Amino acid sequence: MLTRLSDEPVAGVGMGNVTLLRLDRVGGLAPGNKHFKLMGNLARARQLGVTRLVSFGGAWSNHLHALAAVGAEQGFATAGIVRGDDDQPETAMLADARKWGMEIVRVSRSEYRRRFDESYLDDIRSRYAPCLLIAEGGANLDGVRGCMAIAHQLQLQMPAARTVVLPVGTGTTLAGLAAGLDGACEIIGIAALKGARDMESRVRDMLDALDVSPTARWQILHDYHCGGFARASDGLREFMLAFERVQGVALEPVYTGKMLYAIHQRLRSGQWAPTQPLLAIHTGGLQGRRGYSWLQA
Repeated sequence: MLTRLSDEPVAGVGMGNVTLLRLDRVGGLAPGNKHFKLMGNLARARQLGVTRLVSFGGAWSNHLHALAAVGAEQGFATAGIVRGDDDQPETAMLADARKWGMEIVRVSRSEYRRRFDESYLDDIRSRYAPCLLIAEGGANLDGVRGCMAIAHQLQLQMPAARTVVLPVGTGTTLAGLAAGLDGACEIIGIAALKGARDMESRVRDMLDALDVSPTARWQILHDYHCGGFARASDGLREFMLAFERVQGVALEPVYTGKMLYAIHQRLRSGQWAPTQPLLAIHTGGLQGRRGYSWLQA
């Protein structure tokens, strides 16, 4: 699960002393950090005795893709509430999810924005009862508990790691790592979303709710979103294509691509020394590559 990156120059700069934890190789049809987020939620479903799982996501959602795969594999019925109108084209992700038996429910963007409204969530629970309703991206305390297993894997495979870098979407994986590691470790999250300045408070809320001690030190960097969620700047595209040629590791531009690009840029600027050992986490999501024509060549 560990890949030591070559320091051969990528887009003019070597990748320094970076080891990659390859979660993209874990979890079968539901690889990456989504595998761990779902572990906690599946345990909750079994505890409650429910066999239907319902959640939210976009038309390329890694979370819904993983949920559909795990549901088919482990005997859960699944339903995905998908952002976007009915006239939008079917994506390869949605085709996979349907193949695995997921019921796809398209809703308008205005309705989708109600996914944090308790009265709306109660309506969905009633419609699919009995069910477990899982937050978008698996972003709940059960997801955090599942991600604590990543920290355990990290301690087993690279116990000397002191600086861990990972991409951040909901903050769930970061919270799980912080809860599972101690103060000897620093976790640096690279925000995939533009302007997500409430991310720190969300992570703190999750950690407070878990009530674990001690936790690792952590911070989130917000300057490497490359234009916003699921967007790719010219610099990110150039970096990713060069990285894949040199390192032979497939990336996607939503999460892991941006995280490695951030490392590359900080090495280029001298903010991080090339000798500094870094453990970077590849969080998977490679099914989403299919949505970017420039990655298909």
